[in-house]
Amino acid sequence: MLGESWPLMINHLLATIFFKIDIVLMEAINGNVVVGQYSTAYKWLDALNIIPAFLTMALLPVMARQAHDDRPGLRRNYRLAVKLLVMIALPVAVVTTFIAAPLIRVLGGAEYLPAGGVALQIMIWSIPIGWINSVTNYVIVALDRQRTLTLAFIIGVAFNLTANLIFLPVYSYRAAAVITILSELTLLLAFTWIIHQEIGGMGWRFALWRPALAALVLGSALVALWPFAPLAGLLIAPWIYGGVLFALRPFGPEEVARIAPLLPGRLRRRISSQTG
Repeated sequence: MLGESWPLMINHLLATIFFKIDIVLMEAINGNVVVGQYSTAYKWLDALNIIPAFLTMALLPVMARQAHDDRPGLRRNYRLAVKLLVMIALPVAVVTTFIAAPLIRVLGGAEYLPAGGVALQIMIWSIPIGWINSVTNYVIVALDRQRTLTLAFIIGVAFNLTANLIFLPVYSYRAAAVITILSELTLLLAFTWIIHQEIGGMGWRFALWRPALAALVLGSALVALWPFAPLAGLLIAPWIYGGVLFALRPFGPEEVARIAPLLPGRLRRRISSQTG
């Protein structure tokens, strides 16, 4: 048990460093005021990260069994989990980009603006990648590749640390926010290499283009409405995104069959009729 679990402890330590090293460096390089503004924005990310954490914990027992007994089933569950997370993360990122300043004002006050709002507008775009990493991390653990996972985290931490040391003195919190996105991308590339070895390529460019297109339409609509009717834009945002996504049919027949029993009857019949 100790032999199998000690890499998990190291990975948890590295993950903590990965997410918090920018705060430590920023305090030393840029000062406490900038740290306060940046940390206020980061609190919104911490709150949103509850979503992938809950989904991953619900799936982990099933994925752990399938990793040993049913690799095709694990691949299907993993693909569906990533689709669902990205379908939620993208509209959240789009809407947050427009309402970042009010969110910071609610949480910290006007004195944390505009820096906190700018930081949130940038770093919110880390969540589509970060949420994929969240579930991928535990798929790799289910596959008993936690030792390789340690190497992936070392690469991610090294990139995060080096990039922040280079760019924080020049670009301050903006650099940290951009590096948050790039660090998640670095981690995703390392994770994808491990996943490809174990269960093959996932074809994400084909699986995720529909949510991306729906998010693009949503963003374009908000850009058009925001100057003169921001509240109306926010109210119709779910309908715009949901309508476009529904028209694009993001799920295959097998995925619909698995999701449908969880949906209300009317929505279940409409989705089933589209794939039937």
